Amino acid sequence: MISLRFKKLKIRENSITISRRIIQILAFLIINYIILEAILPINLLSLEGFSKVLPILNSPRNPLSKGGGILEYIFFSMAEGVFPFFLIAVLLLVLLFSNRFFCGWICPIGSIQDACAAIPTKKKKFKIQTHKTLLNIKYVFIIITIIIIFPLGITKNANILFYIDFKAQLGTFADQPIGFFSLSEFIFVYFPNLVQNIFLPAQFGALDFGGYLILFFYLSIIVLSVWYPRIYCRYICPFAAVSSAVSEYSFLKLARNPVKCVGRSECGICEDVCPKQIRILDEPFDFFTGKGECNLCLECKEKCPYDAIDIKFGSV
Repeated sequence: MISLRFKKLKIRENSITISRRIIQILAFLIINYIILEAILPINLLSLEGFSKVLPILNSPRNPLSKGGGILEYIFFSMAEGVFPFFLIAVLLLVLLFSNRFFCGWICPIGSIQDACAAIPTKKKKFKIQTHKTLLNIKYVFIIITIIIIFPLGITKNANILFYIDFKAQLGTFADQPIGFFSLSEFIFVYFPNLVQNIFLPAQFGALDFGGYLILFFYLSIIVLSVWYPRIYCRYICPFAAVSSAVSEYSFLKLARNPVKCVGRSECGICEDVCPKQIRILDEPFDFFTGKGECNLCLECKEKCPYDAIDIKFGSV
């Protein structure tokens, strides 16, 4: 009887995490509906339109979801000389009304990293200054992409011959600008193709230095996710770079109750459990986003012993 009560208490204490895990699994299967089609005798082709363009997909050619992320389509449109006003507006509205909820609860790559982090190991953190420096990497990737892709689109309308030559020089990058920075692209496209060819020495031997570099880099990211939760989301993900710049202005936020919160010296549990290493107690009481890094995973809210963290929706 006591054991049953204890189990019920543990479930209640971890209700947010349990709910998030269930949603992550369901979202992963729905977005990658081909997995369900392979397991069950059903036809889910109707889901292709739903998962064709989603904010939390950043792979330009995921063979499972048969789609790509909205950010990829935005840059692809720019490369084709069309400014994607509609797609940008949709992305802004999603971020303003839901913040980075998609990152924390739905993103397939986030779910894979959370699965890695669930492996029982002692989690590590970077030094604060190192962490702040590494956060800038993803912005560098986005800036480089804009610097290359935006002029490409302009040249299509200005000088079509120069555009054709420019695009040929860029190669794959012109058609899949986000793919080089995408863990989704690596997991769902690059690595499966590599595995298919690994038994063909001529194919595997043809992998150039850049190919080996990509293989080593992303495998390292996956392994490091076991000790450093959401390491890809923090420092590399292009969607994270764009969304973090907008989510500071989102209507959906987390706030700390100044009456209930006892501070870092007496508690600090919220910062200990945060997978994004956000210095929550250095943030304002009114709302905190970690300068847009918060995924709204609600680990801090769930583990706070003083119930001092609230969800708020509004402009203030």
